Amino acid sequence: MMSEPLEREIDEELRKKQLKSIWDRFGIYLIGLVIVVILSVGGYETVGYINKINSEKISDQFEYALELVRDNEEVMAKNIFIEISGASTGYGGLSLFNLSNLSYNNGNYDEALMYLKKASQNEEISKKIRDFAILRSGFIMLEKNRIEEIEETLGVLLNDGAAFSFHAKEIIALAYHRDGRYKKSSEIFKEISNDASAPSTISVRAKIFSSQAYSYEDKDFE
Repeated sequence: MMSEPLEREIDEELRKKQLKSIWDRFGIYLIGLVIVVILSVGGYETVGYINKINSEKISDQFEYALELVRDNEEVMAKNIFIEISGASTGYGGLSLFNLSNLSYNNGNYDEALMYLKKASQNEEISKKIRDFAILRSGFIMLEKNRIEEIEETLGVLLNDGAAFSFHAKEIIALAYHRDGRYKKSSEIFKEISNDASAPSTISVRAKIFSSQAYSYEDKDFE
């Protein structure tokens, strides 16, 4: 469960309506859960996937590209990732994630989404990682996309029992909050917090968000 200081920080961010800041600062809870889900639920599929990509000679290129990113040689790194992304190996899919990150960090959101879409369709990576590409797309779309577009993108993740269903609902709730539709945002967060199957960290966070969003007045959409 979150500590009281952390709850106060989230509450303060909500008061300032800094939704991107909320996700950037507290989304680490989501990322941590994603890793657990992929490793624990993925089981044999994940082990086989790691063994497969580790057996490829292309791994040397991939590692070199990562080193270039760390050294701020992004143009060279991008060229290598682009070359690898066309390969029929797991590294091709992982390169698409790196290309998306490079594009996003440089403010090119459309290109970042394009690479994530390709990753979500790449059969060389596991379904859970493909689904994570969709989830990441939803987060990026919070920057400027309409709620309807975000809901359409994340819809495939909303099925009961899907690994990232609650994370997808959280992004959609943030989108409504972003647009000043606080009551709808509060309803979605409340739905998450009341669901006994929701991960505890998300449930606690959703309860805080729901209460705070409910206290705001919706913007005029007429």
